[in-house]
Amino acid sequence: MKLTRLITTLLFTATAFLGANIANAADVDPLWSKVIAQNNAIKKWAAKDIEQIVVATKDGDPSKTINIKKQLSGWEKNKANYTVLSITPPPSNPAKTSKPFDLAELFAPIEAEIFSSKATVKRSDGQTLNGKAVVLFEVTNSEAQVKIWVDGNSGALQKRVVEMSVPLTMEGNLTTNYVTDASGQSLPKDAETKLNIKIPFKKVKYEIKDTYTNWTAQP
Repeated sequence: MKLTRLITTLLFTATAFLGANIANAADVDPLWSKVIAQNNAIKKWAAKDIEQIVVATKDGDPSKTINIKKQLSGWEKNKANYTVLSITPPPSNPAKTSKPFDLAELFAPIEAEIFSSKATVKRSDGQTLNGKAVVLFEVTNSEAQVKIWVDGNSGALQKRVVEMSVPLTMEGNLTTNYVTDASGQSLPKDAETKLNIKIPFKKVKYEIKDTYTNWTAQP
């Protein structure tokens, strides 16, 4: 009798476990799966040319505008590397030229958590972006809030907004606009970053605009 109860309990547990896994798999929005695939495919491409306009404003100081042009120089460990072609106005001491705070680099480590089949995603249909019908996905975790507008059929990204904040350190947002090539692959067209660095004695606000052209596939 005890053995019968044990077998019944094990079968019930196993059935519940398998049922839960099947339900979880079925719960993944097919369109969200396409969005994940599109985002992963973007990583296999890189813009050959990037033009960056940086406006930096320190407390009490006039704003400074810098124009930077970069060009793809190669790939290393599946990551695109760039060479700086020009900086306008030229820095007085190139050796001490500091690199602007990059919100995209800060977002990169948690991107896999956001673009995941396990992410908790809110879907809103019937949205419009630039006169085109789109679907909006929203994903939030402890580190970022992300909104992604996508094509309702292919999942091609149309626009992405990332908002991040670190108490007493920084807050900012990154808006990326996309274009879709002839094959249906979405690629970033431009991006705008707004950052407020709150670290004592290093307080500064950045507005950074990036324009991406001449996309090329990773060899």
